[in-house]
Amino acid sequence: MRISIKNLLFQPLAFHLVASGEGLHLSARECREILAERISEEIQRAVARGHVSLSESTQPDPLVETAAGEHIVDPLDEVGPQARQRKRRER
Repeated sequence: MRISIKNLLFQPLAFHLVASGEGLHLSARECREILAERISEEIQRAVARGHVSLSESTQPDPLVETAAGEHIVDPLDEVGPQARQRKRRER
């Protein structure tokens, strides 16, 4: 099951994930999805302090099983939200 984690602060946060040695970096007010099994104590403490929020993902699991029994990741899941950039007006 996938969980959405959202940074509620106006500053970046970094967390360790369970048993993988990887980290999760969230910029200000960013939302990402992770597997529920990867939520660490550090993330749970941040939830208790009100720094991040956790909610169940409404999107279907991106893992697709092939005929050979292999699991592949949906390539659209790898693409994160693109930040819009404003153009400056020339004076």
